[in-house]
Parts: sequence; C-alpha cells; structure tokens
Amino acid sequence: MKQSYRRWSAGLLAGFLAVLTLSAGTVWAVDPFFHYHDPDPEGEVWFDERYQNAGLLRSQQYETVLMGTSLAENYRPFWFDVFYKTSTVKAAFPNGGFHEFSQALDYAFEKQDVKRVIFGLDPNILARPAAQAPDQLPAYLYDDDPWNDGAYLFSKDVLLRAGYALAEKERGRTCPLQDAFMWDGTESFSREDALAGYDRPDPAAQPLPEDAFSAACAENLAVVTGWLEAHPDTQFVFYLAPYSILFWDKMQRLGETDAMFALLRRTAETLLPYENAELHCFLDDMDVILDLDNYADHIHAAGRVTYAMAEALPGGAYRLTPENARQRLDALHEFVVNYDYEPLFQP
Repeated sequence: MKQSYRRWSAGLLAGFLAVLTLSAGTVWAVDPFFHYHDPDPEGEVWFDERYQNAGLLRSQQYETVLMGTSLAENYRPFWFDVFYKTSTVKAAFPNGGFHEFSQALDYAFEKQDVKRVIFGLDPNILARPAAQAPDQLPAYLYDDDPWNDGAYLFSKDVLLRAGYALAEKERGRTCPLQDAFMWDGTESFSREDALAGYDRPDPAAQPLPEDAFSAACAENLAVVTGWLEAHPDTQFVFYLAPYSILFWDKMQRLGETDAMFALLRRTAETLLPYENAELHCFLDDMDVILDLDNYADHIHAAGRVTYAMAEALPGGAYRLTPENARQRLDALHEFVVNYDYEPLFQP
C-alpha cells in the first residue's frame, strides 16, 4: 500500500512538474511581453502597455524616450526620429501615475544612454493626488533580476495572454512596432464622436478655490523636478496637449477653471528655470481646439494633430518662456471664461 501511494505521489508530482515546465516553456517561447526575445518590428500583437513597454525599453536602441498617458499613444516613434534626428522608443501608460513613469524612466536610463525625454505633461494627472494614481507596473519586468521571473513564467494570466498572442498571430492580427497602440485606425475622429465621448457634467453649486489642486500639483511636480535634477545631461521636452474646447466646458461647469489655471501657472514657474527642461503649450492652439473634428472625445486628438505637434516641437513655436508664459496663459484663461459653449451642443 505504501509503495503504491509513493508511486501515485511521484506520478502526481511528475505530472505537476510537467505542466509547470510546459507552461513556462510556452510563455518563454511566445514571450507576450518581450522579456526574453526582441519584438518583431514588422508585426506583433500589442495589447497591454504596462506589461509590454518593459520589453520595448529593454530591447530597443534609442536616444529619445516618448512617454505620457494615453494622449502619448497616438504618435509614431519615427516621427521624432526624423524631426529630432534621433532614435525613439514610445512608452505610454493610459491614465499613468508618476510613480509608474518614474519606474519606467529609471529602467530606460539603465538600458540606454537617454539623451532626451519627450513627456506629455497632462494637467489631468498633475491635478490628481499621488494616492489616487495607479501603480500597476509589474516590477519583475522592469528589472534584470532572473530570480523573480517565476512571476512571469509560471503565471496563469501570462499563459492566457501568451495563448491570446499566439492565436492573434495565427489569424494575422498583428501590426508593426511603429503602429503599436496608435489611436488612428481604431478610433474615429469627428464632431459627433467628440460630443458622444464627452459626458457633460451638471454645473457645480460653487467654484473650487484657486488653490484646490495646489497640494497635488506640488507633489507631482516634485517627482518631475527629481527627474531633471537626477539627469542634468538629459533634455526633457514637456508638452501640454491641445485639450479640446469641450475640456474647458467641463472645467467651467465643474467650477475648476481658476484652479486649473493656477496649476498651469505653477507648472510653468516650476519647470522653466531648469536649463534641461522645455515646456511647450498646445492648449491655446485655437485652430485645433475649436475644431471638434480633430477629436475622438474631449481630449484625445487625431494623428494629423499629433503629427503636427511632433513636427512643431523642435522649432519651439509653442514653447513657453519666462517672458511669454504668463501672457499666454492669461489670454487662454480670458478666452475660455468668456467663450459661449452652448452652441457646441445644439444640432
């Protein structure tokens, strides 16, 4: 009886180890997050930035990192290769938190000699307290420690994603690296789409105080200035994306306009003194923000807009300086406070 039990236990253990080996081997071979193999630039299955960006930061050769929230997704890296005469990797994190950006940037600096960081500095995330920001990057992918790879090789979720990636490849549903996570091609951009994607809030009973975002903004900007001070030889190109006029309708109705402009002024005052920082503002590009055909919702712009922004950055046409920042932000404030929003919502 004991011998039979031992044989049964040994067989069960052998079967369990075989399943683990098969699982690990499948994950290693398919490698859906590019942890062991470089992605094919001609076509891969792209489905999760937080997990797949680590592989891009590890495997690519680059001098420039493009980073930001989902608003940074709708750029092709080679645009910056051309406009800046550089080599670029894109690592966007939808609704990203500053701790996530820091983790990814630290990994990028470990892997390459990063000469430039182009960063979408969204007012939305500057106004959000750090405690409310997501912190979801898998640490075992953003390091080179082989001893924590078990979380990758022996994960049921990763195995399922490997199966998904393999099935999508079999169906030919891949796209080139340059098109990874692009909005163009998957979303439509029109006045109708912008309005449909905007949930207009009810008017607030009273406006927020001007310093409502002050604490969150200071906390987040401290992270940003930490990057600047830790990497004085790297040029940081920050940009404020052109939120549509619907965003300012939202600010007006929520009573957050003055608080948002206090945040923008503080951001400029904090970053502009740094020699290795640039701050470009597309918020006041009226040709873009007033044309809702440029948008999929109230903030996400079409590729024709992001291409024009990428092209404009090196020339500095939209750059804020100590001499013009206050004037430009004050002019935009005056405009959005006095704008007649109601015709936007009429048939």
